[in-house]
Amino acid sequence: MIFLARSIPVILAVLILAITACGGAATAVPAPTNAPLAAATATPVSVAPSATLAPSPTPEDVVLAREVVLAVSRNLANGEEDPYFTHSSLMVWESLVALDDDLNPSPQLAEDWDLSEDGMTWRFNLRPGISFTDGTPFDADTVVANIERFMQISPRPSRFFTFTIARSYGDLAGVSKVDDDTVEFQLNTPNPSMVFTMSNFFSSMFSPAFFAENGDFTGIPAATGPFKLTDWKTDQFSLLERNEDYRGKKPLVKDIRVRVIPDSGARVSALLAGEVDGVMELGALAPAEAKSLEGRQGIVVGADPVSISQYLAFAADRPPFDNVNLRRAVAMAVNREAIVEKLALGYGTPGKSLFSPFAPQWLSPKGEPTFDPEQARELAKSVLGDQRVSATLIFRSSTGQARPYKAIGELLQSDLSKLGIDLELFSLERAAERDRQTSGDWNLRFAQQGWANGDPDFLMARFLSSDGLYNSGRKGGYSNPEVDRLLAEGQAQRDQKKRFEIYERLQEIAVQEVPVTPLYHVHLTYAYRDTIAGLRHRVTYQPALDEILLVK
Repeated sequence: MIFLARSIPVILAVLILAITACGGAATAVPAPTNAPLAAATATPVSVAPSATLAPSPTPEDVVLAREVVLAVSRNLANGEEDPYFTHSSLMVWESLVALDDDLNPSPQLAEDWDLSEDGMTWRFNLRPGISFTDGTPFDADTVVANIERFMQISPRPSRFFTFTIARSYGDLAGVSKVDDDTVEFQLNTPNPSMVFTMSNFFSSMFSPAFFAENGDFTGIPAATGPFKLTDWKTDQFSLLERNEDYRGKKPLVKDIRVRVIPDSGARVSALLAGEVDGVMELGALAPAEAKSLEGRQGIVVGADPVSISQYLAFAADRPPFDNVNLRRAVAMAVNREAIVEKLALGYGTPGKSLFSPFAPQWLSPKGEPTFDPEQARELAKSVLGDQRVSATLIFRSSTGQARPYKAIGELLQSDLSKLGIDLELFSLERAAERDRQTSGDWNLRFAQQGWANGDPDFLMARFLSSDGLYNSGRKGGYSNPEVDRLLAEGQAQRDQKKRFEIYERLQEIAVQEVPVTPLYHVHLTYAYRDTIAGLRHRVTYQPALDEILLVK
């Protein structure tokens, strides 16, 4: 949703004058719109019908001299050792396979693909006539070099998404050139879901001229996206410049400075002072901050549903939550509607599944949690009797990405007390939180999880696999041989109906055994000044930087 806090005629007049001054005709452009998901329950101050009337540049492109300055909560460039160097939010690189708004595979640098009858060979036809920004042609040779680099560095950690060849491509034997515009991936075992698992980050393409011998990058790598990264400094900024040779519709602005401002309040202050044109991307605004900005003159507030969800994870192999009935009691006591309405202030959808509502093709009613405080108390009493137990809840402090974790923790503290659980809250900075996670020094923790590639295995393996990130790396400790078997079957199953049945069963097990439970699905809140127009976020929470229009 978009909230405008300025009169419609004034905005329209300013936009038309700005574009006319640059030689552009004032024709209509699409408004910032939400993807198809339930709207936030918050009552808007004013809905902006004028967003649909925002003027558009001509095909000649409107480019004004001033750089656009946008604030974010985190580093979106991580450097030479990162598998991808930058986050997809900077729109610097592109992938062989992207994701559409339903989190299904969509062609990007690959035009199409097909799988052999035996499921052992994937063939990809590449888009012809594309070059990296250093002039290197994008062709089968560069694809082979990129995949061989991924094979070399796997597994490679990243603040964005850890890269592992097995999770991205399965049991990959190798990749080979068929002709200049065709490549084949050879597998040791069938992997019918590879086109899902390799999408987005995991098939990002770079000019091989920037590959070091050890698989790192040598400087800022050339890629094929709408923007080029020209400079960056950790915890300070990333500078983007329009890719003048981009194959598709070019961005409407030439230069963007993305400032890293870790503190949420400082981002809002910079916006109000006119130091930045907007605050965007994951964790841009806390719900209360978004509400406080609604109605301010010259400020636009948006809330776009994205494929990010908030979860409550359990330490399932140690007291007190090694008892499944106590985990079930906690899950039933969680009032997800109240969390969204009162704490997220309407900027979310109550947790319906471990999967995002954006992918209805994988959702099952069997995976939906139940809110039943009375049954929760009965289950807890069956475990504890008249005794009480203590537990810890750890979470990231509000500094940085703005989440209402403390308020949610206090609500849970009150509700779990009625079950006989005395919950102690620990608000921690990033490093301290990670240390507590990896050492197993926690009983409950909040977890934010994105869906990077739209494949159900990506989430289910993280949440439920005995050797997955949540249970091994983060010391959740949940293990179930049936789950591990189903996960292996799901990866290998080619029939989509049978594959759905496997993940439906996994959703059912997740409700019954509760190693993790969904809290809510995020509506990403952000804001910008009326100096720009067109900022919105795609389902993959990528800001549409290519659609931003500089007004003044």
